[in-house]
Amino acid sequence: MAIGQNTFTDAGQSVSDIFAGFGDLDKAKGAEFEQQSYEEASVLASQEAQFTSTSTAIKQAQSDRNTFMSIGKTTAAVSNAGLEQSGSALDILRESAQQGATTKAVLGAQGQITEAGYQEQAQSYSNMANAAGVAAKADNLAAVGSFVAGGISAVAGMATL
Repeated sequence: MAIGQNTFTDAGQSVSDIFAGFGDLDKAKGAEFEQQSYEEASVLASQEAQFTSTSTAIKQAQSDRNTFMSIGKTTAAVSNAGLEQSGSALDILRESAQQGATTKAVLGAQGQITEAGYQEQAQSYSNMANAAGVAAKADNLAAVGSFVAGGISAVAGMATL
């Protein structure tokens, strides 16, 4: 057999397929790096959710302390003035307690909203990491297919000789 047009076509296709395989391997490496980055971001977002929970508990404890101090100061002021804890004095104490409870509730709600946001972010990053992992597997499989196609094209080219 003589070298013909099919020989060069098959050789060219073989080279093209082999280089496509190397390109697919590089794409797979990129997807693996992307997966790793998303996994790290997911861990950090989960940590932020935990930090928010702890921070919220601390803020609520501080709010309780401030409320108790305010009530204590009001009680002391009423007593020092020689007044009984009745009437206006009780109204002031009740208002202080209500304000403290409201502040604590707002802090708790804000903390839960922030924590939920970080948890959602962590889940999103986890999903993106999984998608990048699937892409990496697909790119690795495509690389194998390109190398096999390159080998077949090379054999076909040699068969025309």
